[in-house]
Formats: sequence, C-alpha cells, structure tokens
Amino acid sequence: MSNPPDTERQLREALETLAAGVHPAPDAYESARGDWQRRERRRRMVLAALILVVFTLATVIGLVVLNQAPAEPGVVFDRPPSP
Repeated sequence: MSNPPDTERQLREALETLAAGVHPAPDAYESARGDWQRRERRRRMVLAALILVVFTLATVIGLVVLNQAPAEPGVVFDRPPSP
C-alpha cells in the first residue's frame, strides 16, 4: 500500500496530464457571452411584459370599481350646498 504523499503526487500528476489535454474552443467566450446576453434580454422582456400586465390589470380594476360607485351623494356630501 502506498503512503499518502505518494498517492497525492500520483493524483496531482494524473490531473495535470488530464488538464494539459483540455483546450477550450476558440470562440468559447463569445458563445458563452452571447448565451448570457440572450438570457438577460429574455429576462428583461418577460419582466417588462409582467409589469405591463399588472399595471393594465390594476388600471382596469380601478376603473371598474370607480364605475360601480353610487351616483347619489354619500354621507360625506349629505348636506345641501350652501348658497
């Protein structure tokens, strides 16, 4: 059985050999950046659409509620106007 420093050295050598054989694609950065920008653009578009839907829904609900208000004067305007 090998001692721990020898095992560590063998593992380091194996990983260094493996890492030496790995070469990134020439356009890997540009490709990853393009993917990130597309996701960011999509996220912003979804957020803008969601804000638009919520704003429109709130406006429609507000208009419906205001339209449902009684036409006759309420408690606040119970007194006849002074001349």
